[in-house]
Amino acid sequence: MFGSIEFYVVAVFLAAAVIGLAAMPRTKGEVRTFLYAGELAPDSTPSEAGIVARVDDRGRLEIYRYGLEGISMAGAYSLAVKIAGFDVTIEERLTAGPQNAEEAAIGFASIDCLGSERYHIQYRSEASGRSAAFSINIRPGNEVKRLLI
Repeated sequence: MFGSIEFYVVAVFLAAAVIGLAAMPRTKGEVRTFLYAGELAPDSTPSEAGIVARVDDRGRLEIYRYGLEGISMAGAYSLAVKIAGFDVTIEERLTAGPQNAEEAAIGFASIDCLGSERYHIQYRSEASGRSAAFSINIRPGNEVKRLLI
């Protein structure tokens, strides 16, 4: 029995199946979504579209969005944060507001749903068609600056 070709064919097949199962990546689990209302602010100096992600002393990720165009102070800035494992997608949502109001140039929101880990973050602005990607450790004082391209 141990000297037959069939035995070795079955043994190789079982070994390949075990190696294949061991090499499979773990699943990320379900995607959790959190919604955050932000604030708008005027700015007298024009700047390029970009973001600054900063971790405050309480471990919250603060997002500063610069270079907003066509958004008035009567409009709205909010973020939809989707978390799948350590991959985070932040989708910017903008509402323009009336045209005769003062123009906003900066948006700000504070995200408090992330633990003290390293995250891979993709920031998307569907209104402007721009995005940025970065990694950040959620530890007080860490900061990342990116242009939206």
